[in-house]
Amino acid sequence: MSVSSWLMPDRPLVIAHRGHSIDVPENTLEAYRRAIELGTGMIECDVNRTRDDQLVMIHDWTLDRTTSGSGPVRDLTLAEIRSLDAGGWFGREFSGLQVPTTIDAIELGREAGIRMCFEVKGETPDEYAATAVALADLLAARRALEWAFMSSYDHAAMALAKKRVPDLLLAPERLPDDVAVDPAEALRQATALGAPVLQNHWAFVTPELVRTLREAGIALWTWPTTAESEIARSLADGVDGIMGDDVAAMVRAVAALGAAPA
Repeated sequence: MSVSSWLMPDRPLVIAHRGHSIDVPENTLEAYRRAIELGTGMIECDVNRTRDDQLVMIHDWTLDRTTSGSGPVRDLTLAEIRSLDAGGWFGREFSGLQVPTTIDAIELGREAGIRMCFEVKGETPDEYAATAVALADLLAARRALEWAFMSSYDHAAMALAKKRVPDLLLAPERLPDDVAVDPAEALRQATALGAPVLQNHWAFVTPELVRTLREAGIALWTWPTTAESEIARSLADGVDGIMGDDVAAMVRAVAALGAAPA
C-alpha cells in the first residue's frame, strides 16, 4: 500500500483558518494574501451560494456578522453581495473590502502554489448538498482537484459531491466534534467517504486516534490551533496539520520542530 502524501507528522501542514484571520477580516482576499505572505501551506475557507447560484467566500449562511448586509446569503445575488462592505466590522482601516467569489479563492491558491480547503456551508441539508455539488463541479472545471479539498460537517453532502466527482479530495469534520473521540468511529467516518484526511478539535485528540488513523493511511488535522498552547499540544500529539487564525504563530512553532513548514 502506498503511503499517503498527506501524512506529515514530521512536517505538519500549516493551515490558515479563514486566512490570517487574527489580524485581517476573515474570508477576504486580503486575509488569504496575508496568510500566504506569512508562509501558510494551505488556506481553509468557507463557501455559501447566492440567489443566482454563484459561490462566495463567507463563513455564516447569513450576512449579518461579517458584512454590512443582513439576512441569508442565498437571498442576494452575487452583484448585491459584492456591493457590501466585508471589512468595516473588523476595523475602519478595512472598510470597503469585498466578499470574494470561490473562483477568486481558487485562482489565488493556484497563483501562490498553495493548497486550499473549501468548507461547504448552508442552513439546511438541501443547501449543503446543492453547494457541495456546485463546488465539486467548480473544482473540476478549474482543474484544482489535486490540491484543493472539500470539507463539511454534512457528510451526506460530501458523499453526494464525491459520487459526482470521484477524484474529489475530502477532509470531513468528525461527528460530533465536541465529545470524546471513539477512534474506530472516527476511522469509519473517514473511510466511508474515501477521505484521506479527518479533521478533529485539538482538545479531543488522543494517541489512539492518531495511531488508528495513521495505520489506515489517513491524515489528521486539528483545529482551532490559534493559541500557542493549542499549537504545542497538537504538534506534540504528532498530527499532520494544524489549523488556526494566527499563521505566524503556527509557522514559528513548526519551524521550531527543525523542519520548514509545509
